Amino acid sequence: MTTDWNLLGVAESYEDYEPVRERAFVWSALFGQAGLGDPGCRRVLDYGAGTGRVAEQILGRYDVSVVAADRSPGMLKVAQEKRQDPRVSYQVIGEDQRVDLPDGELDAAISCFVFVCIPETEIIQSIVSEVYRVLRPGATYAMLELNPDSVGVPFELGQLGRMGREYAAGEAIEMRLVVPDAEPMSILDYHWPKDVHVGRLRKAGFGDVRMLEPLLPADYDGPDADRMQVERTKAPYTIYVARK
Repeated sequence: MTTDWNLLGVAESYEDYEPVRERAFVWSALFGQAGLGDPGCRRVLDYGAGTGRVAEQILGRYDVSVVAADRSPGMLKVAQEKRQDPRVSYQVIGEDQRVDLPDGELDAAISCFVFVCIPETEIIQSIVSEVYRVLRPGATYAMLELNPDSVGVPFELGQLGRMGREYAAGEAIEMRLVVPDAEPMSILDYHWPKDVHVGRLRKAGFGDVRMLEPLLPADYDGPDADRMQVERTKAPYTIYVARK
């Protein structure tokens, strides 16, 4: 049974996870690829916003407003309690994966670890098609996902799956995350190869689709550098970049 993100207790537990890698080198790459600092970028969609951490990071770095949407009322409850800001509007995603926005309304979109929670390619297709719908022509969608090639790699901050084990597309896979001063947090996700996401983005209508896998810079000596030695040579995440 995979993790039920609609449960308030799960949302509150996820808040205990410290996004060390994201702060150190991943969010900056994601936001840059999405073009959040480009002239003319004013409204951004955070699809699968969770507890609002990413929206908070965006608002702290860029002069934009954010539509933070999520399927989980529990996640959004935490977000609204902890991260109220007049520049962010929260909304619950509908059963059909749609958001309450007109066509071509937004200048950029991002999502973080959304598709590892999705059990079917048809739902993935519905989501990327919805993101395509609300973006203006020329806008970029940047999505951050677990790197399927990192299965079994012994990252100190968390390990995806078991070393030597092969996982089929859509198969449940365990992600164990290190939580400060607590037992590791175990999340059951879904394993999706890269070609699934690339294919679905192209089918939605995105013309320019590419991937990158950020690494911790070799000269990084900031917080928790000693806990991210493997990340200097192995990428835990994949960023998919698609332009409308």
